[in-house]
Amino acid sequence: ISTMSCRLIWDAVINRSDFIYLAAGQVPNFRTINNFRLRHLENLPDLFAQIAMMCKELGLIGFEHLAVDGEKIQANASFKKSKNIKGIEKEYEKIKKGMEKLLDKDVNEYFTEEIKEKRVQRLSEKLDKLETFKKHLEKIGDKEKRINMTDSDANNMTHKDGSKKPSYNHQSARDGKCGVVTAVQTTNTNDKPEDLLKIVDKSIENTKEKHEEITADCGFCDYNTLQEVDEKRTEEFYLPDRRCETAKNGETKSGKYHIEKFTKDESGDYVCPAGLKMKCIHTKEYEDGHTVTIYEGTGCENCDKKEKCTKGKKRRINVDSRVIYRDEMREKLKSEKGRETYMKRQGLIEPVHGDDQKNKGWIQHHLRGAFKAAMEFVLIRITTNLGIMI
Repeated sequence: ISTMSCRLIWDAVINRSDFIYLAAGQVPNFRTINNFRLRHLENLPDLFAQIAMMCKELGLIGFEHLAVDGEKIQANASFKKSKNIKGIEKEYEKIKKGMEKLLDKDVNEYFTEEIKEKRVQRLSEKLDKLETFKKHLEKIGDKEKRINMTDSDANNMTHKDGSKKPSYNHQSARDGKCGVVTAVQTTNTNDKPEDLLKIVDKSIENTKEKHEEITADCGFCDYNTLQEVDEKRTEEFYLPDRRCETAKNGETKSGKYHIEKFTKDESGDYVCPAGLKMKCIHTKEYEDGHTVTIYEGTGCENCDKKEKCTKGKKRRINVDSRVIYRDEMREKLKSEKGRETYMKRQGLIEPVHGDDQKNKGWIQHHLRGAFKAAMEFVLIRITTNLGIMI
């Protein structure tokens, strides 16, 4: 397990021979160690890029397959400290009452004037902080939006075990030859389609070379991304959409007919699961040139399949003009090459997340704030690549 705590490192340079050797016999205390780490945080991205380039020169990067994925790591904060406006107001009143009691309390030999002033100062700072958070949430205009009072940059995210924690999402792009990570980035949201090409471009920037094939899960896929990788990118992308699995049986989890069950006939008209033609009622055109067409069922009133189709009077579906890019990607993923290529993704990218959390013991951040959390992740990935080089 990696030693990431400054206090544990301080103890190690006193008691562990390997740390004593690396520290050349010096014994900096935990504050000195922490200050050293914070002072050099902004240099870590350049260091990461240099190490990635060294891996390339050593022949450790194949530039054939690049797998992209994100992992959620809990921030240095508690879920209990994440509050909405109502929670902040409640906390504010609680501290305010505590302040009033403190001011009314008489000074004695155990409760000196100095102690009283320190406690009043501390509570005043808490009230000011709560007031700032309240104003920030009022500007957002969402009463249910929560902000963490320990690390305000960390949003609550749902982890694989179903728990909700203030967290950061750390994305890695890993090469298929030896497992070198060629690019990283950190967000405070779940994986989004717009994140994909950013991290792929970072990989190109760090290594000065493109990969032939790139795989990522459905969180990185939408119509815009599919269109861009089809029309503007030279790499081969393998991106399943969120409905890819649903499309296989044409039903949602509730057993209702999904839009995938509605197909085109020879004349180009959409046909419902009952075999009836659907009527085009409206087409909306967007600024970027794509259109969304609304189709409505024509025989829903007496249809024996209506119960599995809609609760309304008639079933409607929205068809995006960019659906052709999704269909092309699905065909690519169904091919022999597509299946074999995409199967490599999970075995390539998931183990590095397991190494972080199980072997390195990195399940929670030590630093607070988006920038520091991102740099902490860069440091983790530097150690990943150094381990491969060794």
